[in-house]
Amino acid sequence: MVSTRQHPREFPPPDISPTKGSPRKSSRNSTASPAPGSPTSSPASSQSLTKRAVSNSIAVAPASPSRWSHTASNITITWICLSLPLVIWDSLYILLRPHTMAGGKLQWPLWKPYEIYAEIDHVYGWPGWENKDGFGGAQGAINAIEAVLYGLYIMIVYNHGVPVAGGRGLQVGVKRWLSGGRRVDGKTGNRALVIGFTAAVMTLSKTVLYYLNEYYCAFENTRHNDWPTLIAFYGVMNGLWVIFPAYMTTVFGADIIEALDLATESSSAAIKKNY
Repeated sequence: MVSTRQHPREFPPPDISPTKGSPRKSSRNSTASPAPGSPTSSPASSQSLTKRAVSNSIAVAPASPSRWSHTASNITITWICLSLPLVIWDSLYILLRPHTMAGGKLQWPLWKPYEIYAEIDHVYGWPGWENKDGFGGAQGAINAIEAVLYGLYIMIVYNHGVPVAGGRGLQVGVKRWLSGGRRVDGKTGNRALVIGFTAAVMTLSKTVLYYLNEYYCAFENTRHNDWPTLIAFYGVMNGLWVIFPAYMTTVFGADIIEALDLATESSSAAIKKNY
């Protein structure tokens, strides 16, 4: 009887070489999941780590400060353009005395109108000159410095500024040429602001001092006038050099404080970042 349990030859041993593994097993091994402790163990954990990294970066990044710029209102620009020639005119009259006074060789025609004001305010007339009143000459010298500063300011604003519709301070749209101010950015704006603020403070302080000097000398140079003349020619005309410089001092001062506040916030943020 022939046995069916016998084979002509034995079965070959299985080949366990990794290079001859079945394609199914090879693909299964290549897509095996990483260990549970691995950072990429699951899409959920990957998203969680990404969100955590983003939140950490936001927490330590300092807030970027707002961009600062100096804006000259149209009132400031108009006042400087109108007052600067008058300041130069006044400074030359004072510094070139007595040649610019009545009877002087330089009086006609440029300083002929000063005959009227010299009769109202003796600081500008012959009494002040003959009494060697030094206050008139001193304020004339300050006028010259102010004129230089205002000239520098208006040159910077027009050469480096751009037209804007708004800005800090009052804007009056009376005509097309008075429709807006000018903005100066960066370090150039910083320098224009300091120059303009310095000139405005000088003008304001000098004019107030001019009034106080007359008050404390018992109105020696103006008490001969009647009240309408004194108010119109001495009070109102000189008062313009108090009102507008006071406005400019306030607006420019607010600009300086804003710039210093932004610089303080920026430096504080940088210190926090380093520590």
